[in-house]
Amino acid sequence: MEERKWEDLEFYGLVNVLGRVGMKSLLLDVPFVCKSWYKASLDPSCWKYLVFPKDLDSELDFTLLDRFKEKYKIENCSVDAFTKFVVGRSHGNCTGLYLPNGCTEEVAKYVADECPALITLSLPYDSIRCESSIVPSLIGKWEHLENLWLGSSENLVNIITQISLAAINFLACGYHLQSFRKKRHRQLSLIFQI
Repeated sequence: MEERKWEDLEFYGLVNVLGRVGMKSLLLDVPFVCKSWYKASLDPSCWKYLVFPKDLDSELDFTLLDRFKEKYKIENCSVDAFTKFVVGRSHGNCTGLYLPNGCTEEVAKYVADECPALITLSLPYDSIRCESSIVPSLIGKWEHLENLWLGSSENLVNIITQISLAAINFLACGYHLQSFRKKRHRQLSLIFQI
């Protein structure tokens, strides 16, 4: 019986498989296997669902961003630049996006412009929360949005208003509540149906 080789797999079959391996493997492993895998990993279909680790920039841990900089021999790369680079790989085809902590308003605007097909979006709870006045103005750009996770409940009424105007298939919205009790930080998620 003849053994099949992965490198001989038809291009779109390979793209289908690689679209399921996850962002970390697409960045750090797949491009270095062989030329056909590298070419397939550049196809926007592989980058439709992007789940960033919550903490890309940490002094206490060797993060995905650190591994990326080491692998590609990059001196400086901010969370914003890395996030925009990865989102850009989708060429507007991204349908699921979980942004990392440390993203700025600039990244939120970039995502709104570059990802019109978003169905699921999770915003970080640390940065955009402080600047959440921008979120309602961006919601209108995602007419296919069905699920939204917010960093906080700030501007919730404005956000829900924009959702009701723009996203006709919207299903659910959630946000993070932070409570401090006995010096312990707990993060609770509250989900409600619209």
